[in-house]
This record gives sequence, structure tokens and C-alpha cells, in this order.
Amino acid sequence: MNAATRLLRTGTMTVTGLFVAGSLILLWSALVPVIPMLRLYAIEVIPNAAPWLLLGGIAALIVAILFDLRRSTRATLGLRTAATLMVLTAGGIIGHFLVIAYRNDVPIRIGKTLSLRHFSETGAPDESRIYAAPAGEPLWLDIYRPPAALRLERTPVMMIVHGGGFVGGDRRVGAANMRHYARRGWTVVSIDYRLARPGRPTWNLALEDVRCALGWIAGNADALGVDVRRLTLSGVSAGAHLAMAAAYSAGPGRGATACGAQVPRPAAVWVRAPLIDPRNSWLHDGEMQAVQRHYMTLYLGGSPERYPERYAALDLRRYADRRNPPTLIMAGREDPLLPVADVQEFARRSQAAGATVRLILFPYSGHDFNTTYGGIANQIVRGVIQQFSREHGGGPMERKATVTTQAGRR
Repeated sequence: MNAATRLLRTGTMTVTGLFVAGSLILLWSALVPVIPMLRLYAIEVIPNAAPWLLLGGIAALIVAILFDLRRSTRATLGLRTAATLMVLTAGGIIGHFLVIAYRNDVPIRIGKTLSLRHFSETGAPDESRIYAAPAGEPLWLDIYRPPAALRLERTPVMMIVHGGGFVGGDRRVGAANMRHYARRGWTVVSIDYRLARPGRPTWNLALEDVRCALGWIAGNADALGVDVRRLTLSGVSAGAHLAMAAAYSAGPGRGATACGAQVPRPAAVWVRAPLIDPRNSWLHDGEMQAVQRHYMTLYLGGSPERYPERYAALDLRRYADRRNPPTLIMAGREDPLLPVADVQEFARRSQAAGATVRLILFPYSGHDFNTTYGGIANQIVRGVIQQFSREHGGGPMERKATVTTQAGRR
């Protein structure tokens, strides 16, 4: 072996070894949290990029095997062992997600999982409108319409409330998913609402904005071509909290909005990573406690000790009632912002009260576990949402094929 060959071999082994070592640390940080900040990174990356780690592990294993066959050393055997462990770990994680997909009857398009497209990319709306202007502040909503062939009659409508800790985010977050739902028959309406800022807590304003948006949809149902009886209300994180509160306080006899419109009762509700109990979230001893306390301070004006009545008023557990619309809740088991125990308790309370609540917990997953459009987690999220909405009257109606026989023609 000449010097150039030795140098190439050593360089390739070194680069491959560093890649495998880093990937293993990342993978195992999602399984066995040791380094807090690394865990935060792992539980966001793993659900979105596990297939790439599997492919990288396979490539590294091939390199290790080739070098080991040419000249076996402790270094090649070590790399071969580490790469094998990487493949098994990444494959096991992917397998776990595939089991969740199978149990929820969601087909996974494996080829799509390698796409790096973000779930907010290339999803421009068909129309944007102002639905309210409280205190002169215009609030916008985006409308995504189904293809013309699916608009021959009134369509179901899905209203989405974005996340962002009540202080950030906008109606375009997750736009590619919104276009996905529109292509399958929903008219999708994604809204903005008043965000909290220093000196302006919005704990008593944002919910009214969501309720006003629901009233706007009901009042413009004819122009939109939607059937409000097939309304699905949805939200993510902070938006999930607002969506649940709005849904559970909607319907005849439950009050009109600040805009003067009656809030329609949704046929179904789906949420991801919802804030259930602001007080518990404040007390949650996670890696992002300081961040969450910052959000809560801006949104509610201060701590639970200063405003206990505000925190109590926003506790969604008080809404546990059999009259609530069927609700789908999805959350990451390792969410560092919002305690997953609160979600589980809410589901138990609601089910005990006679409400329909379906809870799906995603393993190795943090707060934003489905941000890659074609990722396994996002494919599961989209598939379950479509199924759940249809099952509970919030989805497109089955189209019956019309067969014309010769005898039936005139």
C-alpha cells in the first residue's frame, strides 16, 4: 500500500468514523437523554430526519466492510461495529414510527420521507382576507380552496390556528400541509390573531379573535361555498389551546362572539402539542422552562402567583365534558415545553366524562416533530387528521360513481 492509498484510507476512515460517532450520539440522545441541550436538538431532528440517518449508517457500514475485507484492523472492526449499531438504532426508530402508522391505518410513502421540504414551503393561499379589526388592528386569514372538481357542492371547512407561544408565528406556518388538505376536498382557512407583547397580554383577547374568525366563516359560508356543519377546528401548540377553548365553548346557547356572531359548533377538533394547563407549564421543570415562562409572562401578564385567576381560567381541564366535539390530540412524548402528563390527564378526564378523545403520542419526539413535509411523522399526522375528520362528519363526503346504462338513456 503506497502513501497516497494509506492517506486516502485513513482520511476516509476518519471522516466516516466521526460521522458515525456524531450520529450515534444524536440518536442515543433521543433514547437516553444525558446532555440536555443535545437532547433538545435530537428530539426535533430524529422524527424528521431518521431515514437520512439510516441511509448514512448503511453507507458507513459499506465503507467499513470494504476496508475490513481489504485489510482488517481494530479500527475497521470498530467502525464496522459502530456503523452496524447506527443502522440498527435508526432502523429501530423508523420501525417504531411505522408501527404507529400501521396501528392508525396510515400508509407511508417511503420515498417521500427523504424529501427535505419544510411543511411551510410552497403553499401559497388562493385568497387572503381581513376578518376583523379590533382596536384598528387588522386580522388576516388565508383561504386554500379545493380543486374545481371537488367544489361542485359545498365543501367541508378546516380552520387552523397557528402556534408560536402566543407571541409569534403566523397563518402561513404549515402552509404546505394546508394545501395538502385543500387538494383532498377541504376548504382550509388559516387565521392570524392578536399576539402578546410587552405591556399587552392577550389572554382575554386571542380567544375572542379565534371565535370571531369562526363567526366570520359561518357568516360567509355561502360565499366560501362551505358547509359549516362539516367544520373541523384545529391548532398547534398555543393555537391548539385556543382551538380547544373555542370549540368547547361554541354552539347554541354558549354565547356569541365579541364580533356579534354566533360561534358554530365544530364537527371535529384536531390539535398538536396543546397547552392544557398554563400553571403546570409554568412549573414544568424542563430544559425550556425559562422560554415557556417568558411566553406565559407576556401572554398572561405575569406569574401564576400574581394572576392565579387568569391561569385557572385558561386551564382546559375545566372543559372536560361529554358535549365536546370529538377531539384528536397528537403530542411528542419528550416535549420540553409542555408536560405530556397534562395531555394524558386531559384525555382521561374527557373520556371519563363521556367525550370522544383520541390521543396519539409520538416517541423520540419533542414539540415540533413534524416539520418535514414528507417525513414519517408528518405523513402520520396528515393521514390521521383526514381519517378522524371524515369519521366524525368533518370531512369530504364519499363521491358515488354514477353509472348510466343504455336502457337508462332517453
